[in-house]
Amino acid sequence: MMNKSIKNEQWQVKHLLWKVKNNEIYKPKFQRKQKWSILPTKKQNVPSMKKFIQFLFETHHSVHPITFGVIGGRHSNIDGNNRICALSHFTEKPFDIFPEYLSEIKQFLEKKYTDSFVINTILTGFKSINYDILMCFKYNKDYFYKFGFDNEFYKNWLQPIREDDGLEVLIEALQEKLKINGGDRFDTMVYVSVNLFEGYSIEELSTMYRDINIYNSKFPEQEMLASVLHAINNFIIENKTVNCEIIENIKTFYLERSKNETLSCYIYGENDIMNAYDFMVGLQYYAHNKCHLIEEPNCDGLSLFFKVYKTLYRGNFEETLNHVNINNFVEKILKVINILQSLCTMVFAENLTGSKIMDTCNKKVGTLKKNSVYLIICSIIGYINQNTPQTEILKSIEKCIFYHFFVGDISNKENRDAFKLYDSIMYESGGTYIDNMAGQMYKTPSTISDKITKSLMTSVITLLIMENIKNKPHNVKDKRRNRKFFEKALFYIFYTNKVPTEFLKHIFWVEHICPFSSEFQEDLDLDRLGNIVPIIDNLNSKRNNKHISEYKKHDNSGFIEFVKDIIPSYEIYDTICSHSNKKPNIINCTEYNKRCSSNEEVYRDVFIKHLFN
Repeated sequence: MMNKSIKNEQWQVKHLLWKVKNNEIYKPKFQRKQKWSILPTKKQNVPSMKKFIQFLFETHHSVHPITFGVIGGRHSNIDGNNRICALSHFTEKPFDIFPEYLSEIKQFLEKKYTDSFVINTILTGFKSINYDILMCFKYNKDYFYKFGFDNEFYKNWLQPIREDDGLEVLIEALQEKLKINGGDRFDTMVYVSVNLFEGYSIEELSTMYRDINIYNSKFPEQEMLASVLHAINNFIIENKTVNCEIIENIKTFYLERSKNETLSCYIYGENDIMNAYDFMVGLQYYAHNKCHLIEEPNCDGLSLFFKVYKTLYRGNFEETLNHVNINNFVEKILKVINILQSLCTMVFAENLTGSKIMDTCNKKVGTLKKNSVYLIICSIIGYINQNTPQTEILKSIEKCIFYHFFVGDISNKENRDAFKLYDSIMYESGGTYIDNMAGQMYKTPSTISDKITKSLMTSVITLLIMENIKNKPHNVKDKRRNRKFFEKALFYIFYTNKVPTEFLKHIFWVEHICPFSSEFQEDLDLDRLGNIVPIIDNLNSKRNNKHISEYKKHDNSGFIEFVKDIIPSYEIYDTICSHSNKKPNIINCTEYNKRCSSNEEVYRDVFIKHLFN
């Protein structure tokens, strides 16, 4: 066993970056991705590369040491990755850190030239200069060749403004600004404090990384777990297919984490042993790829699967992440994925990807908050533990999700807030409160939807329908409005309940029963829900704005017969809309509204029957 020692050294920035370029410093598996932005943001007290570099220009020395573990002659970066990245970025692209200096060059060029191509070409060349070239820069064509400028460009555009017009003087002034007190270079005058831990194992360094950051309130719990769970690998995933897919996702995770990093990073290899952190991240990526209702793992708080696991197995992760629990968790998650995939079809119409009208529903799948999905998953697992039939689980979760989104579509805040009281997944607060709610959903899964009664859902839909009737005078400039989620959900449920499954393979659209181009004398809403019917796309295009009888002429499949609850008979249609002129005309607004109200009741009642019978 090697003797352990801790050394503190002072390194020139140049010496540190030389080691980086020579691959003597690397980022270990548990070290998080660099987080600092290049320039300061509007948020106060948020670190950035520029703030750090400016601090070093003022102090000439770092305050907090960068910490390395020395293993096999190389340096494993335990703390200070963001600072190393900032130093590297500044020396490679100084004008990224100080764009105001590049602006000085731009302002100078704009006074001399009107040709934007010339100005932008010169600016692009300067922007590519690293600190070393900039500080050694002499105004001659040899340096400009390094930027890709040819001899003709130099003679025609750069040489003429060298001395007399002052570009050379401007560059020299910028060089002085990028020196320490106008004296020597930044990379030789600035020192960083470095702690070197020699003789320590990678597991001990991982623990050190945790201890360094454990009291940092801004350090994400998810990132901390990378070190906490680093040495936990005493398990095997028994489902070999899932195991292989998880490994592929772990490889992708570490490849993504290595992008845009200064230091060489850990890459998961074929012979590497999966630890508990890898497993949790890989399993969530696997689940996300199967069902986008489950988000990718992220560092915004604790990732979804960590939260679910904690609710199911209670206790700290170091103690509960073991072979038995991990394989039990995999089995439960596979069942959850299967149920969520079915829900995505039922709620978000993912089987109708060819239908543009359902794009809103397809996209809605990604808008559920993490905490909402957290509660849903815990409820599903609770149902699974009670051996509840899948059809019952689906109906309960479907009810809850539809109600959640429908309430979100209510325009009136007072009404919306009143209905929110019955929305079991509307919780935006996190912490202990949401964890307690998840535990309740797990123990009593019916909690997720038992407050959503038939009467309550009927009231919500009726309110939404009435809110979205926008009666107004006729205006030829009016445009079709975008359909809300609740409307598209009603269309979808009506469509899937009324037409044979063979029609689900077709692209469908929504058609105005009385054409949207119709003229009318009284205030009304041609775009209201009751004047809309889901229909096969080619029938819609062939009818155009003609009489409703056009459907029969082109309907070789008999589709219209399945939506006859919404499309009126010719006799009723003729009492509402006339086609005797060039444009259709609503001749009886009262009958039009009566028919629309009747259709809206049909949509609502079919939906209610689907959910509650």
